[in-house]
Amino acid sequence: MLRLMTALVVVILLVGAQSIFADGPIESGIDATSNRVAAAADHGHGLLEADPDLTLHEVIIQTVEIEAGRLVVAARRAEADALKQNGRSVLSGAPTISANHGTDGLWSGDGYQQWEVGLNLPLWWPGQRRGRQKTARAAGAAASHAQRAHALEVAGWVRQSIADLAVSQVRVELTEAEWRAEVELANQIERAVALEELAHRELLLARSASLDRRLLYMEALEEAHHAAGTYFLLTGLNRWPTAWSEMPADSAALENHPLLLLATEEITRAEGELDRVSADQWGHPVLALGTERERDNSAAGFDDRLIAGLTIPLGRARDAHAGVSSARRALAEKRRDRQRLERKLRGNLIEAEHRFGLSRERVATASEQATMAAEYLRLTDLGFGLGETDLGQLLRARSRATAAEQTQREALILRQSSAGEMNQALGVVP
Repeated sequence: MLRLMTALVVVILLVGAQSIFADGPIESGIDATSNRVAAAADHGHGLLEADPDLTLHEVIIQTVEIEAGRLVVAARRAEADALKQNGRSVLSGAPTISANHGTDGLWSGDGYQQWEVGLNLPLWWPGQRRGRQKTARAAGAAASHAQRAHALEVAGWVRQSIADLAVSQVRVELTEAEWRAEVELANQIERAVALEELAHRELLLARSASLDRRLLYMEALEEAHHAAGTYFLLTGLNRWPTAWSEMPADSAALENHPLLLLATEEITRAEGELDRVSADQWGHPVLALGTERERDNSAAGFDDRLIAGLTIPLGRARDAHAGVSSARRALAEKRRDRQRLERKLRGNLIEAEHRFGLSRERVATASEQATMAAEYLRLTDLGFGLGETDLGQLLRARSRATAAEQTQREALILRQSSAGEMNQALGVVP
């Protein structure tokens, strides 16, 4: 009978202490500590605002515009323009001007004079520009694919950063709720101890549990601010999209993956370079156009002539064989790199597909576990109120329920993230 009366008193205290706790000194201490930790962690980058109107696409576009990879893309475009202009050149090199003067002044002194002025134009052999033009086209296409590859790389960073941020927010929310609940329970038990209904050791256990939860909350808060800082440094935004889920792309083919397309154009460019080096084994012919003015002696008049000539080099350049061999080696390396890249991308896709396929089952299992843990907590809480279970069992039930809820919510985030990983593996940018 005495045990039943004691249990009823504890139940009354548990219900009534909620309104008292709202204005209690421990609650003020919780808020003050939270504010200090948050203020210290926020210093330097400010708070991140959850924006339901901000889209993942907008975040990626913003990041693409500020990320340093854009400099490489711009350099590729400038290079492609220069190669294109070079491939269109009518001459194979810079023209030169020659001038000659002849006189017999140091010898017979008859007044012989001769002036020659010529323009030398280096020409192409038939088909010699083909390699340069092929290289220029490949460089132009590679610049476009490099832009997409840059966007895809940035998208992967943004996707991971947002997923880490979402997980950290969940952990902060749950650890804070559990901490506050443990503090509330400790306050209730303290009042029960004052009424000599519970032993002092129960209060020590409750206080120790609340301090454990406080430490977990501070760790979660620290991780959350690290995630927020990483996101801010990457995107330059103080807002993050709360609706960032994606649907996997319909196609599971890699043919349009920007990294593979870029690697293919690099092979084409290497082929063009091999063609160029092979064609350049032979020197360029030179067309000479000029005028000549000449007189035999001082009494004679000047004779003027037009001169046209063609210089054809004989034999190959001395280092032609070495240059061709180097170009072939570079081409072989580009082909090797593309095959390795394709194997890596296919492996990434297989992993992403497997992870996404398991994510639905993981969510279902975690949800069932969370439901069972919540029901177990409800029964344990009821048993504690009736004096059928001890405080340690109640604390363990609460910890189990919180962990199960965290697992469930992280499983939902993982499912969202795995859909983004599928698109990342396929080379799809939102």
